[in-house]
Amino acid sequence: GGSVSLSGVANATNIEASSASESSVYYYHSVAVATTSGGSVRVFGVANATNIEASPASESLYYYHSVAVATTSVGSVGVFGVANATNIEASPASESLYYYHIGAVAATSVGRVRVFGVANATNIEASSASQSSYYYHIVAVAATSVGRVRVFGVANATNIEASSAS
Repeated sequence: GGSVSLSGVANATNIEASSASESSVYYYHSVAVATTSGGSVRVFGVANATNIEASPASESLYYYHSVAVATTSVGSVGVFGVANATNIEASPASESLYYYHIGAVAATSVGRVRVFGVANATNIEASSASQSSYYYHIVAVAATSVGRVRVFGVANATNIEASSAS
């Protein structure tokens, strides 16, 4: 019933060295957009992923980046989210450096109840071989409104720790 619509767009690119040589790189990029409307129900999503990885022969560098945006509305209920992740890691052979970064934003509305959150985390860690340094940073912001009651919070944490080896 109502007006129901579904729309989707997908874009993928894959470049990979042949299994014979497997020397250079593996590249993958995907973009997807989908919108669904069923009466008062709406869903919107966007996903973007990029993956660059050296062949299993060399396994020198691994890169991963992902961005996702999603919005959901069911009657008066709305959810909005954004996620961004980047992962750079050396191959298991060298395992010299691990980098991870993620940012997320989410807003939820249920009638007059609203929740908004932002999270940002960065993680840099040496491989298990050296395990020299661990870095972690996170920032979170949350605002909640229930009727006329509002709560707002901000949290920021940074952690730098030496590896278990040293």
